[in-house]
Amino acid sequence: MKWLSILLILIAISLGILMLLAARNEARTAKRWPQGGQFVDVNGTRLHLKISGQGPPIVLIHGASGNLNDLTFALAPALENRFTVIAVDRPGLGYSPAFNPKGETLAEQADVIAAAIRKLGYDKVYLLGQSYGGSVSLRLTLDQPDLVAGLVLVAAPSNVWEKGLGTLYFLTSNPVTGPFMRLLIAAVTPASAVQSSLEGIFAPQTVPEGFGEFVGTGLTLRRSQQRANALQVAALKAEVRQMVPRYGEISVPVEAIHGTADTIVPCKIHTKILANQIKDINVTVLDGVGHMPHQTDTAVVVDAIDRLAAKVGLKSAP
Repeated sequence: MKWLSILLILIAISLGILMLLAARNEARTAKRWPQGGQFVDVNGTRLHLKISGQGPPIVLIHGASGNLNDLTFALAPALENRFTVIAVDRPGLGYSPAFNPKGETLAEQADVIAAAIRKLGYDKVYLLGQSYGGSVSLRLTLDQPDLVAGLVLVAAPSNVWEKGLGTLYFLTSNPVTGPFMRLLIAAVTPASAVQSSLEGIFAPQTVPEGFGEFVGTGLTLRRSQQRANALQVAALKAEVRQMVPRYGEISVPVEAIHGTADTIVPCKIHTKILANQIKDINVTVLDGVGHMPHQTDTAVVVDAIDRLAAKVGLKSAP
């Protein structure tokens, strides 16, 4: 009994230390990477977004674990001279708060983003989604066809894959292991592990200089964002399965860009199949390119957006 009491005390002390470290790190993160855009109140929640440039509106939706800074690092600056760029933090990520305790579904995220776009005064926009953001963009296009003038998908999950949830996502989304794993990650993740993770996401290309600092890697490690991200990713496969039979409904022009070396969202499982599921789609396959073509091959993505804009001819923002 004595040793059990000692063990429980040691566990309590360890958890207390981890909680203090996590809180300290999250406070430092808030100071280092403060929210830099504006909030739009919609559907009982808030969406954080950043607007820049002038011209026809294009909405940029980031992927898993990320935030709007990912799409304002290289892509937004390349578009601002001829588009009004609206980059959004998806619910639960960046500075947009989570609102569903079970994890925001693709449909819920699409609904909130669409409501924010309309509240800003836009009734027609171009839409770009990268990785998980591509899945949200597909759902938004299906559910709000009158709002989307054209769609650009970058390394987007669009079809059902065989593998299950990865170990880390399983542990961080699980109701039993999740709280401790998220606490541990927020408290003691070293900078070297963050850099290694970035390198894995960009492989086989290299991480652009200054990207990690610009995007705000510390934002990803916050417990709240870990939880929202893990729950969303855990539900993605089933939600994509539900969307697949509806792809024939998409009538707007679609540009899809995907690299053959993408091991996170393999091109052959997703975009190459999607090419036969959407009526008006143009696919650009990049040989030897990984998961982040909007960073490593920005000009190719910009060309796809310009092709779409030339085809659709959406008028400038009101």
